[in-house]
Amino acid sequence: MSSKWYGNLTNRLEEDRMFCNQIKVGTGCTIYHWSDRDAYEVIEVKDQTHLRIRELDHKKEEGADWCENRWILSSNPDNPEKEIVKRGKYWYTVVTASPEYAREAIERRNNGDSEGILFFAMNGWNAEEIANSNKAIHKYNRVNISFGKADYYYDYEF
Repeated sequence: MSSKWYGNLTNRLEEDRMFCNQIKVGTGCTIYHWSDRDAYEVIEVKDQTHLRIRELDHKKEEGADWCENRWILSSNPDNPEKEIVKRGKYWYTVVTASPEYAREAIERRNNGDSEGILFFAMNGWNAEEIANSNKAIHKYNRVNISFGKADYYYDYEF
């Protein structure tokens, strides 16, 4: 549990917990934000500290009012994946920038598309330096996550 108290009390009590004995492919997991929760599924287990996860689609249950948190979750292989690693007692998402991606982003920027370059700027990286190097660069971002249940929650009060 986080040492800082913020957001939803349920989120603070459930983050960083194991609701299962072992993480396997297909295990549900929940990423906790300020007061919202996002549902994911484990799609690859390298070992119990190196995983790939993918966000689950969420759709309102039929008959649910606009502000009710009643959701149907489903797997979607087209959703983006995240690599996560456990370092010590905390989990981190891994953001990777390869020289190839940096070169593509620079080329797209030169053609008027800034999306790829924004990825580098948002992570504090210089795309030109990475493009000219021969190795990928990684950044680790702390994530509050639990395993063993997938839960989606949208806080309608914000």
